[in-house]
Amino acid sequence: MPGTAARILALMLVLASGGGLSACRGSAPEEAPTQTALAAVIAAQGPPVEFARDVKPVLDSRCVVCHACYDAPCQLVLSAFEGAERGASQEPVYDSTRLVTASPTRLFVDARDTAQWREKGFFAVLPQNDERAASLVLSMLALGHANPFAQGEPLPDDFPLDIDRHLECPTQPEFDGYASDHPHGGMPYGMPPLSGEELRVLAAFASQPTAAPAPRELAPAVRAEVARWETFLNGSSTKERITARYLYEHWFLAHLAFEDLPRGPFFRVLRSHTPPGQPPDEIATVRPYDDPGAEEFWYRLVPVETTIVRKTHIVYPLSDKKLARLRELFLESPWEPTSLPGYETEDASNPFITFEQIPPRSRYQFLLDDAQYFVMTFIRGPVCRGQVAVDVIEDQFWISFVDPDHDISVIEPEFLRKTKDLLSLPAENVGRFVPGEMWLEFNREQRKYLELREHYYDRIDPKRRGPSLDWIWNGGKQNPNALLTVFRNFDNAEVVQHFVGDTPKTAWVMDYAIFERIYYNLVAGFNIYGNVVHQIATRLYMDHLRMQSENVFLALLPAEARKPMRESWYVGATRELDYAVVDRLRSLNHGTQIRFETKDVKAELLEMIRRQAGAAAGPPDLLNRCEKPPCDRPGASAVERSVERELQRVASRRGGFVRLLPEVSLLRVRVDASGERDLVYALIHNVAHTNVAFMFGEDKRLEPEDDTLTIVRGHFGSYPNFFFEVDASAMPGFVEELAAMRSDADLTALASHFGVRRSSARFWPTSDWLRDDLSRREPTQAGIYDLDRYENR
Repeated sequence: MPGTAARILALMLVLASGGGLSACRGSAPEEAPTQTALAAVIAAQGPPVEFARDVKPVLDSRCVVCHACYDAPCQLVLSAFEGAERGASQEPVYDSTRLVTASPTRLFVDARDTAQWREKGFFAVLPQNDERAASLVLSMLALGHANPFAQGEPLPDDFPLDIDRHLECPTQPEFDGYASDHPHGGMPYGMPPLSGEELRVLAAFASQPTAAPAPRELAPAVRAEVARWETFLNGSSTKERITARYLYEHWFLAHLAFEDLPRGPFFRVLRSHTPPGQPPDEIATVRPYDDPGAEEFWYRLVPVETTIVRKTHIVYPLSDKKLARLRELFLESPWEPTSLPGYETEDASNPFITFEQIPPRSRYQFLLDDAQYFVMTFIRGPVCRGQVAVDVIEDQFWISFVDPDHDISVIEPEFLRKTKDLLSLPAENVGRFVPGEMWLEFNREQRKYLELREHYYDRIDPKRRGPSLDWIWNGGKQNPNALLTVFRNFDNAEVVQHFVGDTPKTAWVMDYAIFERIYYNLVAGFNIYGNVVHQIATRLYMDHLRMQSENVFLALLPAEARKPMRESWYVGATRELDYAVVDRLRSLNHGTQIRFETKDVKAELLEMIRRQAGAAAGPPDLLNRCEKPPCDRPGASAVERSVERELQRVASRRGGFVRLLPEVSLLRVRVDASGERDLVYALIHNVAHTNVAFMFGEDKRLEPEDDTLTIVRGHFGSYPNFFFEVDASAMPGFVEELAAMRSDADLTALASHFGVRRSSARFWPTSDWLRDDLSRREPTQAGIYDLDRYENR
């Protein structure tokens, strides 16, 4: 064992045990205790550890907060035993300059055992056959424990925390050099030290071979539910097989949840070489529509093996009602397929070709029924880092949908048949390496498609009266998926039901063709391991879909208001080809059947859309849209009324202090000593832009004086950037100091008074409380927050 690592580890063990490690105390610094001796010392400090009982809780609460998803440092995924056993890699997943598509390294999918992961370049971090590898995690823990930061103080300015920082992923033989160059580079990285017991548990786990936990046994009732859904997905008729393929391609990212099991287990659907009743044998393809390579295969439901983390937890509910609805939409609707679609990439990547036999109404209504889930797949999931991808959208905007009874794709059966070849997506061009040519081709196709769309709407509206309010789907006045709000937070995003926050700068109305294309562009057809051409093409295509969604919304406004409003959304970009030619406003020769009474037609229209949705719109957002304070929420307790009256003073504020805030802060309001009645709010900083039409140079298009603050009651997002803790009685002082901020120094002072810094002794207890509180409030949606973006304030 290298000398530096051994000495640090010995020191760690002494500190962790309060000085009781006599076996290490007598050794001179130059004499490194052996792995065997260290393991014996650790074992002597307490009972042997079991993974499920002892190790997993520590990993979940202290390690998984950074080591999950594709952006786990060094691809070391600690949300499952198999991830720790797989080890780490020096190859990054996120590489915006990659010229050649990389081989995927998805845990549980792309290798069957540890030996195969070693062939893919992963190296051990836990004890296995190679005894030298056993010390790597120990060494990282020891380094972190031996070099703590000053408690409660901001970390040094030169300490690298940016998620795009260069990551060094040393093997054990390289560790001494790493420790010398990065004395503060131990684990947990840039966080408070672990407790003595946590260190003992992890050190024991990292110093002795540990058996994999036994697969969990599913209860008989759960197995019955799995069997029922597998039977549904594996029907033998052509109609059933096409339906199952459509559902699989839209569920492959889902965490399927049974109605009677709000806390799981959750399941994922996969294609397997083996039928129900036998162990699943997953067919590992990059995309869900890739050729499975077998004439016969089965759709299977398997438990989600990893700890549930918020950023990849996209829940799709399964129930008796859902099964009946799917049968109604797909199997009982009047269509008679004549053949099964193939898997050639050119056709399979285009859902309008692959599934043209399924009625568009069935497909569209399927998306609408669970619209939040589908929009969430655009912006949450395996793509855990995506500034270039999500900077295609504004920081806060509202989404509604064209009603199926007014969607040209639904009411004109020949429309999609005539335009399907114009709706090709970037994944069709997976092998091409000419981004300029591809961009021009997309532009030509989109222009032709929009011209045909305009022609068909002219046919159904020959008098050019334009749309009426009932063109907007109201969810039957009961489905809360009818109205959605998207928040973009730098390189990630979140979607919530209802119109939340102040009236946004922009709004979208999506029709079926837009909705399905966004899904196949950003989800089904996107490859995180793809090359730079694939990434650029995906981003450029999304520009078209954003503008088309905005233009559908603008078509509802008075004709004279459309052009100037759109120009205000695209300051500095109105001469771009996409804006001026391809996705130009095509509704200017149509009126609108909606009557307006105010000059603020955008806000008026959005309020009409909200009112038309009835109960589906949810309660009014009194925190952010309080016209005559105080606006007390019905059912709020006395403490909640007091706290929310204070927050209303700063909610929806613009510029000033808002520009200084982190992207997302979670505010814990302490109500009593037990913490059981404590409240949680999210402070969301919406960054304003002149436009979002360009892939690069975002910092040159910011308008900080127009930044806005949205406050959400309860938990929010996946990546909190900071925690605040405030006693309920101190809320007036917190709000006053918050509103008075004018400089970074003021934010530092606010963090000193009310914040929970990365080095704070309260950091882990606060993180634990928030995780437990989320699980209590939202058991089905709960997951561990990712703290890799936590700011140094």
